[in-house]
Amino acid sequence: MTGLRIELRRSAALWAGLVVLVSGAGMLWLVTSESSRWKANSTSAMLELRLPLAYVWALVVGLAVLQGMRDSRAGVTELFTATPRPGWVRLGALASAVSGAVAVAAVLLCAAVVVKVALGGGLVSAGFVPLMVTVVLGLASSVLVGLAIGRLLPHPLTVPVALVTTFMVATTAGRALEVRSPDDEISRFALLTPVMDAPDTDLLTTSASVDLGQVAWFTGLGVTAFLLLAARTWLGRLAALAPAGLALVLALSIVPARYSDVLVVDSTAGEQVCDGAVCVSRVHADRLPVVAAAGRAALAELAALPDAPTGVREDTSAMAHLTAPRRDPNIVYISASGYPRVLTMSEDEVRLELLAGAGVPSCSAPNSVNYWEASARYVTAGYFNGGLAELASERLMWNQERMRAEIDRAWQQFSAASPQEQRDRIVRARQMLLTCQDAERVLEVLKAGR
Repeated sequence: MTGLRIELRRSAALWAGLVVLVSGAGMLWLVTSESSRWKANSTSAMLELRLPLAYVWALVVGLAVLQGMRDSRAGVTELFTATPRPGWVRLGALASAVSGAVAVAAVLLCAAVVVKVALGGGLVSAGFVPLMVTVVLGLASSVLVGLAIGRLLPHPLTVPVALVTTFMVATTAGRALEVRSPDDEISRFALLTPVMDAPDTDLLTTSASVDLGQVAWFTGLGVTAFLLLAARTWLGRLAALAPAGLALVLALSIVPARYSDVLVVDSTAGEQVCDGAVCVSRVHADRLPVVAAAGRAALAELAALPDAPTGVREDTSAMAHLTAPRRDPNIVYISASGYPRVLTMSEDEVRLELLAGAGVPSCSAPNSVNYWEASARYVTAGYFNGGLAELASERLMWNQERMRAEIDRAWQQFSAASPQEQRDRIVRARQMLLTCQDAERVLEVLKAGR
């Protein structure tokens, strides 16, 4: 313990911990907005913290490399080699001090984020713990790697090269995890870094296979780094690579190769909370009164249709942020993804969104635009509303003069038909939207009945 206390005072351990706290909190504040969704769920908060880690990770590794070069810069390497005290004891104290300080700082940073969520009235569950463990392990093992690199390669360029390389690895891994479809394949190696761009939802967490793979890899990497730090011979250094090699093989056999297997629904956040026939996820329970009132009003108007829907549900599927919402003739699904978010709208805006498409959600992925489909949604919402009204999710169409003219023209053609013909067209359009048929054909049915 004496050696540990000495190293805490004379090494860069406390500075490294301070870097994690200050840079982590600062980058989280810079790259997220005041209305960021992570503040609603502690699990989402841990995922959001992964993005600033690209910078924190590089800084921590750079500091560790600099610390690992201490003996060489002081010219005492041979002196310590000649002492009877085993080298691994002294180096173990150094490694424990620096990696321990970084680990404690990472825990404090994660805890502060969770407290921020709790104080803001967000959902706090045990789901954040595995994510926090992987962050702490990732940073602690990276410190050990940095110390080993600094001791083995005591060159003035080692620190900047290590810092830049770490940052490049982090950004490359982040780009490798960017997908457009749930079925896209990803690089397994990209999952072996502590960096991940958070999905556009507050309902998800990483799957158990991702967590286990990262724990295995970071643990093996840390063991190898410490053995490299303490080894005195080239044979010992070669043998030290074995734990990392075994951990790499194990981790690559565990982590998934398809993006749809990387993220799963947080069981606590995605739990349904209901008011009669209207349900939202637990993480959005504060919006239930508004959604329930709008849902009941929409269901009452949709009841005039044959085989009308009888319930309203938030779409809590894992890949809802990348795909069109689920569709069911008996359920009106609400997408919690995209911008603007339906669940943040006023009661009347939510009611119109539920009526658009005759109770069938958009066939387009969140944050994408289909002009024919948007026009069809305006016409169907106008039928139940008694006239056209702005859809909060389709403001671009409403505010753009040429597109607004197309909506008005479609509405005039639709409203020129008899009430019975209008109803028949709405029923046909609803059936087509349930199977996501061509949006241009759907609009043509509404305008001309063919």
